[in-house]
Amino acid sequence: MNLNLNLAFRAMNLSMLYAASLLVSVDRREEWLSEWKAELWHVADARIERSAFCWHTQREVAAFCLGSFADAQCLRRQAWDEQSKAVNVHSSAMQCLLWLASLFVLCAILACLLPGVRAEYDTVLHPVRPNLLLIAATNFDDHQVPAITYAEFQNWRSSYQRYFDGLGFYRTDTQTVALSATRNGKFIVALASTNMMTLLGLPVRGANIAMDTDRSLPQVILSYDMWVRSFGSDPHAAGRTIRIGEQIVRIAGVLPCSSWKPPVNPDLWLLVPDAQLASGNQDASGYVVAHLTKIGQQAMDTERISVTVRGMGDHEPSFCGIAINGNATGPWRIYLFALFLAALALPAVTSLSMSESSFSSHRPSWKQSMSRWLFLCAKLALISSIAYFASLDIAYARVGGYSETAELMQLMANFLLCLFGFRWALMDQRQRCPVCLRRVTHPARVGLASQTFLGWNGTEMICVGGHTLLHVPSLPTSWFGAQRWLYLDTSWEFLFADLTL
Repeated sequence: MNLNLNLAFRAMNLSMLYAASLLVSVDRREEWLSEWKAELWHVADARIERSAFCWHTQREVAAFCLGSFADAQCLRRQAWDEQSKAVNVHSSAMQCLLWLASLFVLCAILACLLPGVRAEYDTVLHPVRPNLLLIAATNFDDHQVPAITYAEFQNWRSSYQRYFDGLGFYRTDTQTVALSATRNGKFIVALASTNMMTLLGLPVRGANIAMDTDRSLPQVILSYDMWVRSFGSDPHAAGRTIRIGEQIVRIAGVLPCSSWKPPVNPDLWLLVPDAQLASGNQDASGYVVAHLTKIGQQAMDTERISVTVRGMGDHEPSFCGIAINGNATGPWRIYLFALFLAALALPAVTSLSMSESSFSSHRPSWKQSMSRWLFLCAKLALISSIAYFASLDIAYARVGGYSETAELMQLMANFLLCLFGFRWALMDQRQRCPVCLRRVTHPARVGLASQTFLGWNGTEMICVGGHTLLHVPSLPTSWFGAQRWLYLDTSWEFLFADLTL
């Protein structure tokens, strides 16, 4: 009976040792388990008699085995500390680049997902046709108001044109639009001549899909904002039928996002023939979009001119023509400008010096010097890329389309990110050993402030690889104005034997 109890407790003790061994790393587990089993044999052989059973003795042996869990946990924590130390010491330069690269990928993915960023690129890729004028009257607030009826537009278009080789007309009205059987609302609808899209020079997204469908229905083109807001940027919106007032129309496509916003920005453009425009409200006024000829371009010496229309009866009314500027600056040009400003302002916020070096025969090789400069260039390149995408994320986080305010925010964010990012890169570079590119550590104060002009006073930091010492003066003087590197010779290597690469 006693022998069976002793065997049962021995099996329990061995089970505890095997369970504790799971906490030890695999490469050390076998050796650790052998040592504890040997210790257990000595403890059990000294305290337990084979022919007798003692609860007090078995409790002491079990408590000894329970101590293996604390020992295994301590060994595991020590392995973690060594692994963390090895990563921080041996891969600091690589870690820096990996962190910057991860941040760059994160910002780039986020920028690709934001609809405002896509709209900004759409604006740059599809600008409005150059040399266009919007002709209307102006009120006291300097806003353009509709002042030309379609009958007057017809008389104007039928007369000889010297300054214009293309004219288009549209008028706007707020109408009820039924997007589906359960969705409807009030939208601004532009009733426009059929040549309006050709005159503006804007490609219609999804137009080829709509052309394969029934063309017996009137064609309507969605604005980019309405496509995003009401159709959820559905790429298959072209070809659907909706109801405008009492009229059923078919969606012919979607206009790209444009930097030009008409005075009354329509949500939908309903393209109708001249007969339907003429049969509508004869007293309703609208706007005229005109394309300048070469003679007209020469006469257009300012962004705003007076346009006198001949051929409208006995009188010759005068309207205001404002040039349509559809060329957006674009995120890339804004980025280059902000990058240029940051490069100009960088010397004002930090020193561009990479520190001085003491005269020594133990200087880094040309490969190590090249690696140092390549590392700095890689940091600057990653910071520039991060600033580009991060500024887009900041500017267009809550903007769904083109916005001049968003462009201003992008410029400011780009400038600040580049400026302070470059400043951090230079400060980080000055704290890295020129030999191994690891950051120097263990700062120590040397000297006294009262002896600044008689002896050296500042901070000393050492490379954990044993390559260099960095001397940073607390107060720059004429003989010690910048930090200096002191290259250590091979006699120092024995102090850093466990940290050798």
